[in-house]
Amino acid sequence: KVFRDYTEHFVAMLNKEQSMALFGASADLLKAYSAEHCASTRVIKRPTTSSAEGAIEEEQNYSDVLCAIQLLIHLGTKDFLDICSATSDGIESGQVTDIIFFGLQQIIPLMTQGLLQFPTLCTQYFSLVGFMTDTYPDKVCILPYELFNSLLESLLFGMSHVDSFISKSSLQGIAGIAKEHLQTQALSGHLASHADIFDVCSHRLLQEVVFQTIVWDRLEASGMALLPLAAVDVNRFVAVVNGLAQQVSGDQQAKLHAAFETLIQPQVLAKVTSGGYDGRMNRVKF
Repeated sequence: KVFRDYTEHFVAMLNKEQSMALFGASADLLKAYSAEHCASTRVIKRPTTSSAEGAIEEEQNYSDVLCAIQLLIHLGTKDFLDICSATSDGIESGQVTDIIFFGLQQIIPLMTQGLLQFPTLCTQYFSLVGFMTDTYPDKVCILPYELFNSLLESLLFGMSHVDSFISKSSLQGIAGIAKEHLQTQALSGHLASHADIFDVCSHRLLQEVVFQTIVWDRLEASGMALLPLAAVDVNRFVAVVNGLAQQVSGDQQAKLHAAFETLIQPQVLAKVTSGGYDGRMNRVKF
């Protein structure tokens, strides 16, 4: 808590040397914290009463995890503060992102679906993870597979969350990962041993979001995630759609296939990673 509060109030005033000292101390703190809690068994219980007071009290039991997430969020602001600064004594962007991703590696193993049931903790986590995944997908894709998979699972959990901010943050993160692979083949190593990474994403996005009534408050974000997922491997995406079609009646199957044939156009998929006005209009068209 001391680290979080200090960073929130003073990180903007620190020079490069002081910032690096804070980053190093924060890294040591998060590593020690993670080692302690990963080695212990922590039972997560929902409040036995349905009162708001009971829920708040229960969430406060996990305030240490929340502090760790907020510490990373405040450290991340140093990147933008120094970019906007007129002085040359600022920290480099890569040094900021390195500490954030190091911290995420310490926190992700602790972020169970049980913890993500707590509203404040959930919102703060997805605010950080959604932004970092969307903005720095290259660093996400080189995480060790177990950590990468845990992060991806949390995004898949978040995309169907009742809170539209959480769902949109999660969908932006999934879209960022898919687009990064399209551009750089960054996940080739993971796909060599886990070929169904994008199949699982497509299947769950269609089944848990697109085909549900919740889709209406996250329609654009869902489309922006589905487009690059389809473009990664059209044949595998079609196989996912065919598998889902088998679960509905004959008439609905025909409508479903017709809808996807209209939706998945080669000229649209070919421009998924295009930038500028043309790229944006292509995605809007989809």
